[in-house]
Amino acid sequence: MTTDLQLGLDKESASVLAQIAEYEKTLSRRIPGVRTVLVILSARGLVFDIEALRQKIHLAYPDAAVFFANTQGKSTGAECPTHVDLLIDFTGPGQRQSIFLAKKLRRMARVVIGRNAGWFRKRIYDLVYNEDEGLGDTFSRECRIQKKVLALAGVPFSQMGDALPDLGKSIALELPPLKEF
Repeated sequence: MTTDLQLGLDKESASVLAQIAEYEKTLSRRIPGVRTVLVILSARGLVFDIEALRQKIHLAYPDAAVFFANTQGKSTGAECPTHVDLLIDFTGPGQRQSIFLAKKLRRMARVVIGRNAGWFRKRIYDLVYNEDEGLGDTFSRECRIQKKVLALAGVPFSQMGDALPDLGKSIALELPPLKEF
């Protein structure tokens, strides 16, 4: 097993290559034949607004109609159909939801992907993201978890760059001294 340093890669290049590998892995998870998508929004926090989420799903599934519902199953915007091809459930633990809504959602969808919250989801959903408590505030946890659930659904999220530390004060110290005339 070779490491990145043995291959001559610096830390930033290794990070970009890891992001590309994750992106390609997510693309390989796409579900064929998806025409309708229902997204159950989290009651704790939305990482993306509804239109940004719709755009990400349309990029992954161009022919799909995307519908949204809240954790009680009531549609947000256009009325949800009675049968969908893909259901993405962002409902997390501790969020109020009917006990039998998960089973109802399972009956109305061909493929169901969600979070491991509640008693039945691990057994009745097709793909479940097992979340850990993790560190950070509520929004950063929701951000990380919702991106992972989208990745399970084949919807890639590619971050173009990370904020690097400010090197403005240290760069000047590394420059050679100016020649005096």
